[in-house]
Amino acid sequence: MCIVLWLNEESKMSTITIDDKEYKLDDLSDRQKGLAHHCIDLQRKIINTQKDLEQLITCKNAYSNDLVADIKKQEEPQAAE
Repeated sequence: MCIVLWLNEESKMSTITIDDKEYKLDDLSDRQKGLAHHCIDLQRKIINTQKDLEQLITCKNAYSNDLVADIKKQEEPQAAE
């Protein structure tokens, strides 16, 4: 099953597509509209969580790289003065 949620210019859901068949949100029952709204809300949360995860991984890698560089620098023989 494939569900595609489309947004109009006002960022309000206007249609959903399920298994290549398009449905107007206005034609759905209240329960179906509620389920569709849950799907779009969760879709947004997944996208935002993926972005957050990418940022966290990038920051973790930066700290890891900084730690490794700092340790390697400490292990270098001291230059004669």
